[in-house]
Amino acid sequence: MPDRDDGPLIGRDRELAELAAIVEMAEHGPACVLICGDAGVGKSALLRAAARHGRRAVRLTSDAESATVLEQLTGDGPVLLLADDLRPEALLSLTETVCHASTGRVALLAAARDEAVPSGLSSAVQRLYLRPLAEDDAARLLDAEFPATAARDRRDILRRAAGNPLALRILSDPGGQVPAEFTQRVRALPAPTRWLLLHAALADDAEHVGTLTEAAQCSPDLRDWEPAERAGLVTIHRGQVRFRHPLLRAACAAGRSVSDVVRAHHGLASAVGDPQRRVRHLTESTTGTDEPVAAVLEAAAEAAMSRTDFFQAAEAFQAAAERGAGEKAALRYARATFAAHRSGHPEWAIELYGRAADADPDPDAAGVAAYGAAFSLVHTVQPWPAFELAARAIRRGPRDRRVTLMLAFVAANAAFYSGAAAHREHLPHLLARAGDDDSPPPGRELIPPLDDTVIRAAVLAVSNPGRHGQSVDYPRPAGSRPADLLHMAFTGTMAFLRDDSPRAANDLRVVFDASARSDGIGSAVSSCHLMILAMIDSGRWADAASRLDEAERLAAVQSVPVLRVFVPVFRTILRALRGAGPAAEPDPLPLLTGTSEIETLTQRAAGLTALAAGDHPRAYSHFRRMFDEDGEPQHFFFGPRSLPQLAMTAARTGHLADGQRILDRCRAVAGPAPTTRMTMLLAHAGALLDETERAGPLFEDAIEDPERALRWPLEFAEAQLNYGLWLRGRRRTHEARAHLLAARDVFLRLGAHAHADQARRSLPIGLRPAGDPAPRPDAFTELTAQKQMIARMAAAGMTNRQIAERLFLSPRTVGSHLYRIYAELGVGTRHQLRTLIETGG
Repeated sequence: MPDRDDGPLIGRDRELAELAAIVEMAEHGPACVLICGDAGVGKSALLRAAARHGRRAVRLTSDAESATVLEQLTGDGPVLLLADDLRPEALLSLTETVCHASTGRVALLAAARDEAVPSGLSSAVQRLYLRPLAEDDAARLLDAEFPATAARDRRDILRRAAGNPLALRILSDPGGQVPAEFTQRVRALPAPTRWLLLHAALADDAEHVGTLTEAAQCSPDLRDWEPAERAGLVTIHRGQVRFRHPLLRAACAAGRSVSDVVRAHHGLASAVGDPQRRVRHLTESTTGTDEPVAAVLEAAAEAAMSRTDFFQAAEAFQAAAERGAGEKAALRYARATFAAHRSGHPEWAIELYGRAADADPDPDAAGVAAYGAAFSLVHTVQPWPAFELAARAIRRGPRDRRVTLMLAFVAANAAFYSGAAAHREHLPHLLARAGDDDSPPPGRELIPPLDDTVIRAAVLAVSNPGRHGQSVDYPRPAGSRPADLLHMAFTGTMAFLRDDSPRAANDLRVVFDASARSDGIGSAVSSCHLMILAMIDSGRWADAASRLDEAERLAAVQSVPVLRVFVPVFRTILRALRGAGPAAEPDPLPLLTGTSEIETLTQRAAGLTALAAGDHPRAYSHFRRMFDEDGEPQHFFFGPRSLPQLAMTAARTGHLADGQRILDRCRAVAGPAPTTRMTMLLAHAGALLDETERAGPLFEDAIEDPERALRWPLEFAEAQLNYGLWLRGRRRTHEARAHLLAARDVFLRLGAHAHADQARRSLPIGLRPAGDPAPRPDAFTELTAQKQMIARMAAAGMTNRQIAERLFLSPRTVGSHLYRIYAELGVGTRHQLRTLIETGG
C-alpha cells in the first residue's frame, strides 16, 4: 500500500497540536517525543503532517548523528528530526543523544510500533500513544478515499477495520492486498489452527471459543488454538477470541478458496446459538433460489423488526428476497426497503426500492417500499422526487389505509422540505384517499397501528398552517415501543408546526435519543432538524449543541446527506447567536435547488452572522433572499419567523417600504388566527418598521404576554431590547431601563453575549446597575488611530460599506472594528458614539 501524504489528517487534531507544541519548544532547546501505536494506525502520516510545522526537517533512516553534528545542524535555527521505524537500539541511541548530549535547538519526532519501543528509554522522552480512529473519523476517512462504497458494505468495513486507517484502506479497496507481514504469520501456523482462525475471522466478536471450535470440528480441548496464541495473533480471555490487529483477521481469510469460506459459514450456521448470527452465516453459505432457507431468513427478519434491529432486518429481508421468487420476493424486497430506511441507510433503501419495483409488488407492498424510499429521498435532499414517489404509490390504491396514511405523512415531509405551494395544496387530496376503514387486509399487517387523528392533523398542518395549525392537544404515549416513538414523532412534528417549541423539543428529543441508541437511526434523522430548531427557539442551546455533535457523528457514520447539510447551518446559527464577538464567517453552505427549507435556513444563518458582525447591509441582503420579489416567503414556515431580523435590517438600510410589503405578505400567510409566537413576531417586526409613535403600542403587543418569555426567550428578549432602545430614543429612560435590564438578564442566561453587551451598553450611564463599568474619559484617545478614524466616520453617519470603501477595507472588517470600539468605549449605538466624541469624553 503506497504512502498517503499531504492530504488532510482526519481525526488527529489533538495529536497534531501536541506535536506542533513540541516543535515550538525547539526554539529554546532540545525536545523529544516518541509516537507509539499499532501497525497502520497512522504514525508515519502524523510525522509527515508535523514536519510541515518545522522550519528545517531532516528525515533519519539510519543510526543517529553524534551530538557534534546536531550542534552544527542547529547553529542557524531549530531543526526537526524525523525518525520513522528505526531499529530499537538506533532509536535508543538517538533519543539519548538529543535529550542528554545536545544543547542545540532540535526537536526529535520518532515513531515506533508498541512492540518495538526500546527498554530503558529516557524519562525525558515524551510518549504519544496513537490509538485507532473514532468511528465517525474512520467513516470520514472512508468517504474521503472510497466515496463509492455501498451502504451495506460500509458498516461491515468500519466494524472490521476497528479504526485502523491501513486496515480501512485495504478492506475498502477491491484490489487491496493484506501486507505480507500479516499473511506470513498466519501461513506459518498448522493447518488445524488456520482452519480455526478462518472461522474466528468470519464470526462475530461475541462468539464463544467453544462454538468456533465446534463449527470447525476441531479438538474440543482447544489445543489447536495454542499455536495462534503463542504466535501473538490472538488472545483468548473468558471464552472470547480477540485478534491483536484487524489485518490479522483479514489475513486469516486472505487466499482461502470460495469453497473454504462457504464451508466455514455453513459450519458456523449449524453451531451458532444466536438466531441473528446464525442467519448471517446461513445467508453466506447458500446461493440461488431456496424457499425453505428464504422462509427462515424472513422469520429472522421479522424477529429483528420486533427488536428494532432494523439493519439486520433489512439484511435478512434482502437475503430472503434473493432466495425467493414471485410475490413473496416482491414483498420481502419491499419490507427490506422499509427496514433499510429505518436503519438510517438512505442510499441502501433507494437501491432496494429499485429491486422491489422490478419485482412488481401489489399496491400495499409497493406502498411500504415507497414509504421507505421516499423518506430516504428526503434524507438525500431530494424532496421533489420523494413527493412524486409517495403520491404515485397512493394513487395505486393500497388496501391498507394505514399504508396510505404513512405515505401521506412522508409526502408532507417532502412538501415541508420543498416548501412548494403545489405540494402543500395537493396533500389534502392524498389524505382523502385513506378513507375511513380502520381494518387491515386479512392475513397480514405491514404497518404498525397508528393514531389516525394525529397523522391527519400533521399532514393538514403542513398543507395550511394558518388553518390547521391550531389543533387539539395530544397525550404522549406512556411506553417506548416503536409504535410509541412513531406516535411521538407525529406529536412532536405537530407541536413544531403549531409553534409549541418546548413540547416539540421534548417529544422529538425522546424520539431522537431512543432511535440513536437503537438501530432505528432513520427516525433520528427524520426528527433531527426540527428538534434542533425547537431547542434553539426555546432557549435550550446547550441541548441543541449536544444533539448537533451526535447528528454530526451520525452524518459521518451513516453517510446521511441531509444531516451533512443541516449540521453546519445550525452550528453557524448557534455561533452567531452566542458569539461574545463578531461571529466567524460561515463556511460555504449549500444552496440546493428545490429545497426552500434548506435555502431559507442557510440565508438565515448567513444573515445572523452578518448581523453579529454589525454589517447591516449584508445582513439585509441575506434576510431579503428569504422572500421572493413580491415579498412572498420562499418557505412558508421559516421565512415569517425571521421577520424581526428582516425588519430591523430593512430599517437600518433604508428599505422600509420593501420591509412593510414583506410584513403584509407574512400576515396573510399567518392567517386570521396566527400562533402566539407569530403574533409576537408580527408585532415586533411592525414596530421596527414604523417610524411613528404607533411603534410603541406594537412593541407592547409583542411583549404583553409574559408566558412568551418562557417559551421563546430569545425572541421575547429581542423585542424587549428594541422596545427599550425605542423608549430611550424618546428620552423615556426610566421606562427603558426595566426592559433593557430584563433583556440583558435573559441574554446572559442563554449565553447570547453580544446581545447582552448591547443591552448593557444601551443603558444610560446613570441608570446602569451598580458594578457595571462606566466609560472612562480617556477611552477614546486610547483607541488606535485607525479605530478613531472609523469611530468618527460612523458617528458622522457613514455606513459600514462607505467606511470600507474610504479605508480600502471590507464591510465585515469595519463591522468587527465597530463592535470592538463599542465595547471599549462602553456605548451601544452610533448616537451614543457621536455624543461621546462631541463632548470630548
